[in-house]
Amino acid sequence: MKSFFTVFFLSLFSISAFSLEKDYNVTIKVKGMENQMGILAYYYGDKRFVKDTLYFNEKGTALIKGKKDIAKGVYLIAFPSIGYRTFDLIINETNFTISTDTIDFITNGLVKNSIENEQLFNDMKYMQPLGVENDRLQKLLRTLKPSDSLYAITEKALDSISNKITVHRKEMLKKNPNTFYSKLIKIMMDTDIPEGERKSDGSLVDSFYAFHYLQQHYFDGIDFSDSGYIRSPVFQGKLLRYFDAYVHPQPDSINKAIDALMNKAAANNEMYQYCLNELFTKYAKSEIMGYDAIYVHIADNYYLNGKVWWSSEKGITELKDRVDALRPTLIGKIAPNFVVQDSTGKNQFIHDYIPKHDFTVLVFWNSDCSHCQHEIPELKRIYNDSLKNFNVGVMAVSTEQTDSSFRSFAAKNCANDWLTCADMRGVSAFRRGYDVIATPKVFLISKDYKIVAKNLPVNKIVDVVQFERNKRKEEH
Repeated sequence: MKSFFTVFFLSLFSISAFSLEKDYNVTIKVKGMENQMGILAYYYGDKRFVKDTLYFNEKGTALIKGKKDIAKGVYLIAFPSIGYRTFDLIINETNFTISTDTIDFITNGLVKNSIENEQLFNDMKYMQPLGVENDRLQKLLRTLKPSDSLYAITEKALDSISNKITVHRKEMLKKNPNTFYSKLIKIMMDTDIPEGERKSDGSLVDSFYAFHYLQQHYFDGIDFSDSGYIRSPVFQGKLLRYFDAYVHPQPDSINKAIDALMNKAAANNEMYQYCLNELFTKYAKSEIMGYDAIYVHIADNYYLNGKVWWSSEKGITELKDRVDALRPTLIGKIAPNFVVQDSTGKNQFIHDYIPKHDFTVLVFWNSDCSHCQHEIPELKRIYNDSLKNFNVGVMAVSTEQTDSSFRSFAAKNCANDWLTCADMRGVSAFRRGYDVIATPKVFLISKDYKIVAKNLPVNKIVDVVQFERNKRKEEH
């Protein structure tokens, strides 16, 4: 049983429909739902979208009949009158019957003329008691210590449940290897890893053999020409887990993995759109430093070069503007030059300041910004305690053009030996060059003008500087 209904929101780029009309004759009978309404919905990643409304007659029967554009996938029927309780079904075949009741949708479910739904209901019937027992044992395990005698017994019981599920599902795959539900079962099952090559002493030639095997064969069981996967509750997790667990967490590696995945997804237009939007959303929302390079890579190589057909012209234009704003300050890029004025009114170029130190902290601030009122004094303290000793300079740039507020804040919160400046003439290019749309904004720049880090909390600057110093020592 599942609780149902949240408010659904479409992503930035709309979902395109690819289904063709089929002639359906599906009967759903639910004892206890006489003269009630049901809602037919479908899974789409981690969301569920309403497809249609079902009306159950005085006998508790509803029909899905006639020409309809219902795409293959896992659907669910929700019942508002009983708290939106639901049961799942697969829509792939076009002529079948499911009978059940509100006491227990799964246990009392009967399927006629649908191999897909027979598999689904049989699997759920087998899984229900095991799931209850698994939950009980997991709760018990959390109360035990590894030294407790019952701990090992409980772990063994959990392993036994896992093994039973594996054996059961492998039997299902043998019996019906080509059904859509079997494809979903393959996603849910762990990959079988063959024996790795071993040395004469019995140890593995590759000590990370299992990881590397899974990395290379992770998507082997997925038919990317079948878009039905995306209308299921299991594919999204499978897709994103690969990038979280099996790809080196560095932009170049992630970009290569994205391109390889998209080559597979190109086998089906709907799968291509889904995978691309999922990955774009994942890295657009990421707060990990440097991952904006992944966002830019996806935008440049897919959205902005004509490889999408579902986005509006306005959306593409806005995306291009955003990517162009991010591009100059990606990690590893040469820091853009700009000119501002110091407290005497003299022009100061950042490219003149950078070579004077091993590293430069470039911070943009505003005296009215509450975060700046906390972060800039904290940066001053860290500078005096540590950064100065590492030959780190600070160029503190006010985004204001009011001379009095700039001077007052700088005198109180900035160190005397910082290069403290402002755009007193209102013509500096730093806002565009460094994408300064909020303050404070902090960059760490090396002596060779390269951006080492960005959007740093000031209390992390020392750690990054020490890491970069040690890395440079190892390289030399």
